[in-house]
Amino acid sequence: MPASVKSALQAQGLPPEALSVWVAPAEGGLPRLQHLSETLRPAASVMKLFTTGAALRTLGPAWTWQTHVALTGTLQANGTLSGSVHVRGSGDPSLRMEQVYLMLSRWWGAGLRHIEGDIVLDRQAFTLPAHDPWAFDGKGLRPYNAGPDALLLNHQAVTLHLMPDAARPGQVRVAIEPPLTGVTLDAQLTPQPDSACGDWREALDLQIQPTSGWPRHGLSPWRVRVRGPYPLSCGTQTWPVLWPTDHGADYAARLLTQTWTHLGGELGGRVRSGEWPTDAQPWQTWTSPTLAEVVRDINKFSNNVMARQLFLTLGGAGTDVTQPLSVTRARESLAHSVREATVSPDAALACGAMQLQLDNGAGLSRTEGSTALCLGRWLQVLWASPAMPDLIASLPLSGVDGTMRRWQGAVGHARIKTGSLAGVTAVAGYVDGISGKRHVVVGLLQHPRASAARPVLDALLNWTRQDQ
Repeated sequence: MPASVKSALQAQGLPPEALSVWVAPAEGGLPRLQHLSETLRPAASVMKLFTTGAALRTLGPAWTWQTHVALTGTLQANGTLSGSVHVRGSGDPSLRMEQVYLMLSRWWGAGLRHIEGDIVLDRQAFTLPAHDPWAFDGKGLRPYNAGPDALLLNHQAVTLHLMPDAARPGQVRVAIEPPLTGVTLDAQLTPQPDSACGDWREALDLQIQPTSGWPRHGLSPWRVRVRGPYPLSCGTQTWPVLWPTDHGADYAARLLTQTWTHLGGELGGRVRSGEWPTDAQPWQTWTSPTLAEVVRDINKFSNNVMARQLFLTLGGAGTDVTQPLSVTRARESLAHSVREATVSPDAALACGAMQLQLDNGAGLSRTEGSTALCLGRWLQVLWASPAMPDLIASLPLSGVDGTMRRWQGAVGHARIKTGSLAGVTAVAGYVDGISGKRHVVVGLLQHPRASAARPVLDALLNWTRQDQ
């Protein structure tokens, strides 16, 4: 163990046995440093390197998801559709509010004005168990706890915008984005002109609940209620919140109804789940950004639900979307890809069942983990593959952007995926040495005080850079 890493461990009160390390040349070869590298540990969001790396290797950086739209009935010259609009999802992770608005704008641009029937959503591309966003850590309104969905819209989240009111000095305005059909905002904040900003969210009471009133398009009314003090020193802040209903069907219905009516469209029926008609041909197709762009979003900002979408996609890449994709298939596919890529005459160097355990492909799990050696070998494989340029571009640059912007290790010279859970802090990626060589580095720290581990891992990154 390098002296600088030992010293950092001592300073933070962490024992050496809590840390697994593996550092080796990126192009392959014997490790420069290894410490408990064959100990299986939870790796938190660093597990996304397996999911995104395998996707780039097997699907290719130009891969896209496609969301098909079909019409039943007749679209008349006046814009009236006598039937329904059918939308079939394929697991696109990138259908944010902007893309949803553009997709429906194309309906309008193609002459559709009034839908006499329903908007029917086919979300059967994934076969999923019930998802409870409160189960992992009891924080069910945090967007990172969103579950996957074959037709995932805007990550099933709303954002509250808290803004000092320029027209009424000393007052605070709150807005909700995107607006949802049947949802009202009730915000009453008490401005605190002399308070430090601090953890302003903890001081606020947020409740999202059904309320009384008549349903609209089959959607019962809900209310978002915010109360509490707000320090004016905080300025403008955003608060992303996961919509608290199951599997995204309610959220999708509210978002699509609101967006369509905002565009000027009319909906005679409602938004509901249903099957794609067997004889339907696509009327329009929405194509996602490329996989390379999606992987950048996943790794730069450690987006869990996007990683889960991609993980499920790996379970049946290239198959017909009518063949449902499942978590079991995804685990088998990813494990096979990693095992085959890291095969070695020395069984200890392959990522077998004792070195890699998969759950949801995002790392938001207490059962998903890897050894430092397996992660390191995988990063060597990726360095030698055509996927390398896009993977490197997706990783946060130490001290500069993404989840690494506040780190101090090898600033400007390390492309690193970070991970953190209660009791776990991890890094894995590539460091440019002073010699001009590039190194794979993996550090997995598991301890009740793991939140104090950043100086330790900064020291590891700095040591890796000092290779002369």
